[in-house]
Amino acid sequence: MKYRNPKKDSDLFSMIDHQREITQTVRGINKLNDVIDWELFRSELESLLGYDNRDPSKGGRPPFDPVLMLKVLVLQKYHNLSDEQTEFQIGDRFSFMQFLGLQPGDSVPDEKTIWDFKQLLDKDGRDGARKLFACFASQLSDEGMIAREGSLVDASFVDAPRQRNTREQNAQIKEGERPEGLEPDTAKGRQKDCDARWTKKNTETHYGYKNHAKVDAKSKLVVSYKSTAANVHDSQVLEDLIDDEDEAVFADSAYKSESSDELLLEKNCQNFILFKARRGHPLTAEEVATNKLRSRIRVRCEHIFGRMSQMALDRLRSIGLVRANQHIGLSNLVYNMDRYAFLCK
Repeated sequence: MKYRNPKKDSDLFSMIDHQREITQTVRGINKLNDVIDWELFRSELESLLGYDNRDPSKGGRPPFDPVLMLKVLVLQKYHNLSDEQTEFQIGDRFSFMQFLGLQPGDSVPDEKTIWDFKQLLDKDGRDGARKLFACFASQLSDEGMIAREGSLVDASFVDAPRQRNTREQNAQIKEGERPEGLEPDTAKGRQKDCDARWTKKNTETHYGYKNHAKVDAKSKLVVSYKSTAANVHDSQVLEDLIDDEDEAVFADSAYKSESSDELLLEKNCQNFILFKARRGHPLTAEEVATNKLRSRIRVRCEHIFGRMSQMALDRLRSIGLVRANQHIGLSNLVYNMDRYAFLCK
């Protein structure tokens, strides 16, 4: 019996036809190119990286285009890739090349270049990820994508690689001290995350950080965020997220307290935080009914963290608070881009 032989004499034209066939359909991350003006980030990136003051007469190898490198980071977060895999997949996949505007044979940033670019974004406390997030959020606001009819506040865990320390070392770390032998300038100390913290929620144990986010209730776009260690209670960050532009705030019962009520009253903001039962003071039937109504709106915030979990943005590959801040900032930025592409359909 004869079978079809998939092999045939290949030439340049058949390769071009194959590439065209693969890239004709816009899927996955390539949908971002249809709606996002990447040049929006150029001036901010050049200022952050110091490229606007670079003197080409001094020689040296010129850097990759900063907008291209930003798209590489977006690609990396969108598909949860390591630096090594990012380099390989860009060279291996036509769809990734299409997203970056590259052709087979073009130079591809290697894993060290990607790592250096991420380091440069946050060098000397620049907090580049937050500035890039704010740049895109400003565009969303200008386009009227953020309705400001209500804000959802919630937090999600971002798990870091777990550490195996002794009880004495953990006690010192909780006090903000570096245990002896784990100094940051030592080989062993560089592999230890002394900024992350352990915490427990219900039956789940987490080690790492938290992504505290304020979300627009109508569009489900992240308006602002704050990153902390995992043991910081949600309510402690509410004041950092709420501003004078918020008209109403929805949040779960973890945010319910006298200080939260006073803060929202001071901001002239409607308080839709869920009621919380206390020992000896169960919720009344009216409070239960009110919580049910408020939860129908508040639950939209869970959709954001669910989408981030699908993209594995709730897991951290790096060590330390600085890199965790960058990861959380880029995660919120990539989510907003993904959501914006959906809203622009």
